[in-house]
Amino acid sequence: MGFVWNMRRRAVWLVLLLACANAAHSETHAVVVSGLGGEKNYSDSFSAAAQSYATALQTLDNGEERIVLLDETAGRDQILTAIQERVEAANSSPSATLVLILVGHGTTDGSTWRFNITGPDLTTEDIVAALNPMSSGRQLVVLAASASGATLEALTQSQRVVVTATKSGGELNAVRFPEYLAAAMETSEADYDRNEILTMAEAFRYANARTQTFYEQQKLLASEHSRLVGDLAADIPVALLGSLKEAQDDPVVASLLAERLLLEEAFKALKARKQDLPTVDYYAQLEVLLLDIARMQQSIDAVTGWSETDAES
Repeated sequence: MGFVWNMRRRAVWLVLLLACANAAHSETHAVVVSGLGGEKNYSDSFSAAAQSYATALQTLDNGEERIVLLDETAGRDQILTAIQERVEAANSSPSATLVLILVGHGTTDGSTWRFNITGPDLTTEDIVAALNPMSSGRQLVVLAASASGATLEALTQSQRVVVTATKSGGELNAVRFPEYLAAAMETSEADYDRNEILTMAEAFRYANARTQTFYEQQKLLASEHSRLVGDLAADIPVALLGSLKEAQDDPVVASLLAERLLLEEAFKALKARKQDLPTVDYYAQLEVLLLDIARMQQSIDAVTGWSETDAES
Protein backbone atom coordinates (compact mmCIF):
# COMPACT_ATOMS: atom_id res chain seq x y z
CA MET A 1 0.00 0.00 0.00
CA GLY A 2 2.85 2.37 0.83
CA PHE A 3 4.35 1.96 -2.63
CA VAL A 4 1.05 2.60 -4.39
CA TRP A 5 0.26 5.61 -2.15
CA ASN A 6 3.64 7.18 -2.87
CA MET A 7 3.18 6.59 -6.58
CA ARG A 8 -0.20 8.25 -6.46
CA ARG A 9 1.25 11.26 -4.69
CA ARG A 10 3.95 11.46 -7.33
CA ALA A 11 1.31 11.13 -10.04
CA VAL A 12 -0.45 14.21 -8.70
CA TRP A 13 2.86 16.08 -8.81
CA LEU A 14 3.40 14.91 -12.39
CA VAL A 15 -0.01 16.11 -13.51
CA LEU A 16 0.72 19.56 -12.06
CA LEU A 17 4.11 19.66 -13.73
CA LEU A 18 2.71 18.68 -17.10
CA ALA A 19 -0.06 21.23 -16.81
CA CYS A 20 2.59 23.93 -16.35
CA ALA A 21 4.62 22.63 -19.28
CA ASN A 22 1.63 22.52 -21.60
CA ALA A 23 0.59 26.01 -20.50
CA ALA A 24 3.98 27.45 -21.33
CA HIS A 25 4.32 25.97 -24.79
CA SER A 26 0.92 25.80 -26.50
CA GLU A 27 0.47 28.17 -29.44
CA THR A 28 -1.12 31.49 -28.49
CA HIS A 29 -3.07 33.82 -30.77
CA ALA A 30 -4.40 37.12 -29.46
CA VAL A 31 -6.20 40.31 -30.34
CA VAL A 32 -5.82 43.14 -27.83
CA VAL A 33 -7.88 46.29 -28.36
CA SER A 34 -7.61 49.68 -26.67
CA GLY A 35 -11.03 51.31 -26.93
CA LEU A 36 -12.13 54.89 -27.35
CA GLY A 37 -11.10 56.94 -24.30
CA GLY A 38 -13.06 60.11 -24.89
CA GLU A 39 -10.60 62.00 -22.67
CA LYS A 40 -6.81 62.00 -22.81
CA ASN A 41 -6.34 60.44 -19.39
CA TYR A 42 -8.63 57.55 -20.30
CA SER A 43 -7.05 57.13 -23.73
CA ASP A 44 -3.58 57.04 -22.19
CA SER A 45 -4.67 54.60 -19.48
CA PHE A 46 -6.37 52.22 -21.91
CA SER A 47 -3.44 52.36 -24.31
CA ALA A 48 -0.89 51.64 -21.57
CA ALA A 49 -2.92 48.69 -20.25
CA ALA A 50 -3.39 47.22 -23.73
CA GLN A 51 0.33 47.51 -24.41
CA SER A 52 1.08 45.69 -21.15
CA TYR A 53 -1.29 42.87 -22.07
CA ALA A 54 0.20 42.48 -25.55
CA THR A 55 3.77 42.58 -24.25
CA ALA A 56 2.96 39.89 -21.69
CA LEU A 57 1.34 37.64 -24.29
CA GLN A 58 4.35 38.04 -26.58
CA THR A 59 6.48 36.27 -23.97
CA LEU A 60 4.37 33.17 -24.67
CA ASP A 61 4.55 33.38 -28.45
CA ASN A 62 7.10 35.65 -30.08
CA GLY A 63 5.56 35.21 -33.54
CA GLU A 64 4.68 38.89 -34.00
CA GLU A 65 1.76 38.18 -36.33
CA ARG A 66 0.04 36.06 -33.67
CA ILE A 67 -0.33 38.85 -31.11
CA VAL A 68 -2.32 41.74 -32.65
CA LEU A 69 -2.53 45.08 -30.82
CA LEU A 70 -5.09 47.65 -32.04
CA ASP A 71 -5.43 51.19 -30.72
CA GLU A 72 -8.48 53.42 -30.39
CA THR A 73 -8.42 54.35 -34.07
CA ALA A 74 -9.49 50.80 -34.96
CA GLY A 75 -13.10 50.46 -36.08
CA ARG A 76 -15.54 47.56 -35.83
CA ASP A 77 -14.64 46.00 -39.19
CA GLN A 78 -10.90 46.12 -38.47
CA ILE A 79 -11.37 44.50 -35.06
CA LEU A 80 -13.63 41.74 -36.37
CA THR A 81 -11.25 41.05 -39.25
CA ALA A 82 -8.34 40.71 -36.81
CA ILE A 83 -10.33 38.26 -34.68
CA GLN A 84 -11.37 36.27 -37.75
CA GLU A 85 -7.76 35.98 -38.91
CA ARG A 86 -6.57 34.80 -35.50
CA VAL A 87 -9.43 32.28 -35.25
CA GLU A 88 -8.53 30.85 -38.65
CA ALA A 89 -4.88 30.60 -37.63
CA ALA A 90 -5.77 28.98 -34.31
CA ASN A 91 -7.94 26.41 -36.07
CA SER A 92 -4.82 25.02 -37.73
CA SER A 93 -3.46 24.03 -34.30
CA PRO A 94 -5.85 21.95 -32.15
CA SER A 95 -4.01 22.87 -28.93
CA ALA A 96 -3.94 26.62 -29.62
CA THR A 97 -5.27 29.24 -27.25
CA LEU A 98 -7.12 32.27 -28.59
CA VAL A 99 -7.09 35.39 -26.43
CA LEU A 100 -9.33 38.43 -26.90
CA ILE A 101 -8.81 41.41 -24.61
CA LEU A 102 -10.85 44.60 -24.82
CA VAL A 103 -9.92 47.49 -22.52
CA GLY A 104 -11.95 50.68 -22.43
CA HIS A 105 -15.46 51.98 -21.83
CA GLY A 106 -18.53 49.82 -22.12
CA THR A 107 -22.24 50.54 -22.03
CA THR A 108 -25.45 48.56 -22.09
CA ASP A 109 -28.88 49.47 -23.40
CA GLY A 110 -30.78 46.55 -21.94
CA SER A 111 -30.55 44.46 -25.10
CA THR A 112 -26.78 44.17 -25.57
CA TRP A 113 -23.41 45.28 -24.22
CA ARG A 114 -21.41 47.69 -26.34
CA PHE A 115 -17.66 48.28 -26.38
CA ASN A 116 -16.98 51.92 -27.25
CA ILE A 117 -14.77 52.26 -30.32
CA THR A 118 -14.39 54.59 -33.30
CA GLY A 119 -17.54 54.38 -35.39
CA PRO A 120 -20.22 51.75 -34.64
CA ASP A 121 -19.63 50.04 -31.30
CA LEU A 122 -18.65 46.38 -30.97
CA THR A 123 -21.55 44.41 -29.45
CA THR A 124 -21.90 41.19 -27.49
CA GLU A 125 -23.38 39.58 -30.58
CA ASP A 126 -20.36 40.65 -32.66
CA ILE A 127 -18.01 39.02 -30.18
CA VAL A 128 -19.98 35.77 -29.99
CA ALA A 129 -20.22 35.51 -33.78
CA ALA A 130 -16.50 36.22 -34.21
CA LEU A 131 -15.40 33.59 -31.68
CA ASN A 132 -17.79 30.75 -32.51
CA PRO A 133 -16.00 29.60 -35.71
CA MET A 134 -13.05 28.39 -33.61
CA SER A 135 -13.43 24.61 -33.81
CA SER A 136 -10.99 23.45 -31.14
CA GLY A 137 -8.51 24.68 -28.54
CA ARG A 138 -9.22 27.12 -25.73
CA GLN A 139 -10.41 30.69 -25.59
CA LEU A 140 -9.81 33.48 -23.11
CA VAL A 141 -12.00 36.58 -23.32
CA VAL A 142 -11.12 39.52 -21.07
CA LEU A 143 -13.50 42.48 -21.12
CA ALA A 144 -11.67 45.07 -19.01
CA ALA A 145 -14.41 47.65 -19.36
CA SER A 146 -17.41 49.09 -17.56
CA ALA A 147 -20.73 47.22 -17.59
CA SER A 148 -18.96 44.17 -19.08
CA GLY A 149 -20.64 41.76 -16.66
CA ALA A 150 -23.69 42.01 -18.92
CA THR A 151 -21.93 39.65 -21.36
CA LEU A 152 -21.33 36.73 -18.98
CA GLU A 153 -24.37 34.66 -19.85
CA ALA A 154 -23.93 35.08 -23.60
CA LEU A 155 -20.19 34.37 -23.64
CA THR A 156 -19.90 31.53 -21.13
CA GLN A 157 -19.26 28.08 -22.63
CA SER A 158 -16.94 25.12 -22.20
CA GLN A 159 -13.33 25.61 -23.28
CA ARG A 160 -13.73 29.37 -22.79
CA VAL A 161 -12.69 31.50 -19.83
CA VAL A 162 -14.45 34.84 -19.51
CA VAL A 163 -13.18 37.68 -17.34
CA THR A 164 -15.19 40.87 -16.87
CA ALA A 165 -14.38 44.00 -14.90
CA THR A 166 -17.90 44.13 -13.47
CA LYS A 167 -20.45 41.65 -12.20
CA SER A 168 -23.31 43.06 -14.27
CA GLY A 169 -24.37 45.67 -16.79
CA GLY A 170 -25.48 47.88 -13.94
CA GLU A 171 -21.92 48.78 -12.91
CA LEU A 172 -21.52 51.59 -15.40
CA ASN A 173 -18.72 53.70 -13.91
CA ALA A 174 -15.21 53.71 -15.36
CA VAL A 175 -13.30 50.78 -13.87
CA ARG A 176 -9.93 50.42 -12.11
CA PHE A 177 -9.59 46.70 -12.82
CA PRO A 178 -7.74 47.12 -16.17
CA GLU A 179 -4.74 48.90 -14.64
CA TYR A 180 -4.37 46.31 -11.89
CA LEU A 181 -4.62 43.50 -14.42
CA ALA A 182 -1.84 45.19 -16.40
CA ALA A 183 0.23 45.41 -13.22
CA ALA A 184 -0.35 41.70 -12.58
CA MET A 185 1.26 40.82 -15.90
CA GLU A 186 4.38 42.79 -15.08
CA THR A 187 5.19 41.55 -11.57
CA SER A 188 6.27 38.27 -10.03
CA GLU A 189 4.03 39.08 -7.06
CA ALA A 190 1.08 37.77 -9.04
CA ASP A 191 2.88 34.47 -9.71
CA TYR A 192 1.56 32.83 -6.54
CA ASP A 193 3.03 29.37 -7.18
CA ARG A 194 6.39 30.89 -8.23
CA ASN A 195 6.78 28.71 -11.31
CA GLU A 196 7.37 31.75 -13.58
CA ILE A 197 4.25 30.95 -15.62
CA LEU A 198 1.54 33.52 -14.90
CA THR A 199 -1.91 32.05 -15.48
CA MET A 200 -5.18 33.91 -15.96
CA ALA A 201 -6.31 32.62 -12.57
CA GLU A 202 -3.28 34.17 -10.89
CA ALA A 203 -3.54 37.45 -12.78
CA PHE A 204 -7.23 37.74 -11.93
CA ARG A 205 -6.62 36.96 -8.27
CA TYR A 206 -4.00 39.70 -8.08
CA ALA A 207 -6.01 42.31 -10.01
CA ASN A 208 -9.25 41.58 -8.17
CA ALA A 209 -7.57 41.89 -4.78
CA ARG A 210 -5.86 45.17 -5.71
CA THR A 211 -9.12 46.59 -7.05
CA GLN A 212 -10.94 45.81 -3.83
CA THR A 213 -8.08 47.26 -1.78
CA PHE A 214 -8.26 50.52 -3.75
CA TYR A 215 -11.88 51.13 -2.79
CA GLU A 216 -11.22 50.14 0.82
CA GLN A 217 -8.26 52.51 1.15
CA GLN A 218 -10.20 55.35 -0.48
CA LYS A 219 -13.15 54.57 1.82
CA LEU A 220 -15.41 54.36 -1.21
CA LEU A 221 -18.31 52.03 -1.94
CA ALA A 222 -16.98 49.70 -4.63
CA SER A 223 -18.64 50.41 -7.96
CA GLU A 224 -17.08 47.41 -9.71
CA HIS A 225 -16.81 43.72 -8.90
CA SER A 226 -14.78 41.70 -11.40
CA ARG A 227 -15.80 38.20 -12.38
CA LEU A 228 -14.03 35.12 -13.76
CA VAL A 229 -16.04 32.26 -15.28
CA GLY A 230 -14.52 29.05 -16.66
CA ASP A 231 -12.73 25.97 -15.38
CA LEU A 232 -9.55 26.47 -17.43
CA ALA A 233 -8.31 29.73 -15.92
CA ALA A 234 -5.51 27.97 -14.06
CA ASP A 235 -4.40 26.27 -17.29
CA ILE A 236 -4.30 29.33 -19.55
CA PRO A 237 -1.05 31.34 -19.35
CA VAL A 238 -0.90 35.07 -19.97
CA ALA A 239 2.84 35.65 -19.45
CA LEU A 240 6.21 34.07 -18.80
CA LEU A 241 8.23 35.71 -16.06
CA GLY A 242 11.79 35.78 -14.75
CA SER A 243 14.26 33.29 -16.13
CA LEU A 244 11.68 31.57 -18.35
CA LYS A 245 10.97 34.88 -20.07
CA GLU A 246 14.68 35.61 -20.48
CA ALA A 247 15.46 32.14 -21.82
CA GLN A 248 12.64 31.85 -24.37
CA ASP A 249 15.00 32.36 -27.31
CA ASP A 250 17.79 30.17 -25.91
CA PRO A 251 18.37 27.22 -28.29
CA VAL A 252 19.62 25.05 -25.43
CA VAL A 253 16.42 25.61 -23.48
CA ALA A 254 14.37 25.02 -26.63
CA SER A 255 16.07 21.66 -27.12
CA LEU A 256 15.43 20.64 -23.52
CA LEU A 257 11.80 21.70 -23.74
CA ALA A 258 11.41 19.63 -26.91
CA GLU A 259 12.69 16.60 -25.00
CA ARG A 260 10.27 17.33 -22.19
CA LEU A 261 7.41 17.42 -24.68
CA LEU A 262 8.31 13.86 -25.72
CA LEU A 263 8.06 12.82 -22.08
CA GLU A 264 4.67 14.52 -21.88
CA GLU A 265 3.48 12.47 -24.85
CA ALA A 266 4.71 9.33 -23.12
CA PHE A 267 2.76 10.34 -20.02
CA LYS A 268 -0.43 10.88 -22.05
CA ALA A 269 0.00 7.50 -23.72
CA LEU A 270 0.52 5.77 -20.37
CA LYS A 271 -2.48 7.54 -18.86
CA ALA A 272 -4.65 6.36 -21.75
CA ARG A 273 -3.60 2.75 -21.00
CA LYS A 274 -4.18 2.99 -17.24
CA GLN A 275 -7.37 0.91 -17.24
CA ASP A 276 -5.64 -1.87 -19.20
CA LEU A 277 -2.68 -2.21 -16.82
CA PRO A 278 -2.39 -3.79 -13.37
CA THR A 279 -2.15 -1.04 -10.74
CA VAL A 280 1.38 -1.97 -9.70
CA ASP A 281 2.61 -2.03 -13.32
CA TYR A 282 0.99 1.34 -14.05
CA TYR A 283 2.61 3.08 -11.11
CA ALA A 284 5.94 1.38 -11.75
CA GLN A 285 6.00 2.77 -15.29
CA LEU A 286 4.80 6.09 -13.98
CA GLU A 287 7.71 6.18 -11.54
CA VAL A 288 10.15 5.84 -14.42
CA LEU A 289 8.50 8.78 -16.16
CA LEU A 290 8.55 10.78 -12.95
CA LEU A 291 12.28 10.29 -12.58
CA ASP A 292 12.94 11.13 -16.22
CA ILE A 293 10.86 14.29 -16.00
CA ALA A 294 12.46 15.28 -12.71
CA ARG A 295 15.92 14.97 -14.26
CA MET A 296 14.80 16.91 -17.31
CA GLN A 297 13.36 19.64 -15.12
CA GLN A 298 16.63 19.85 -13.20
CA SER A 299 18.45 20.36 -16.48
CA ILE A 300 16.04 23.10 -17.51
CA ASP A 301 16.31 24.76 -14.11
CA ALA A 302 20.10 24.69 -14.34
CA VAL A 303 20.08 26.40 -17.74
CA THR A 304 17.46 29.00 -16.84
CA GLY A 305 18.93 29.71 -13.41
CA TRP A 306 15.82 28.73 -11.46
CA SER A 307 16.31 27.28 -7.97
CA GLU A 308 14.26 26.19 -4.96
CA THR A 309 15.01 29.52 -3.30
CA ASP A 310 13.10 31.23 -6.11
CA ALA A 311 10.01 29.23 -5.19
CA GLU A 312 10.36 30.15 -1.53
CA SER A 313 10.97 33.87 -2.04
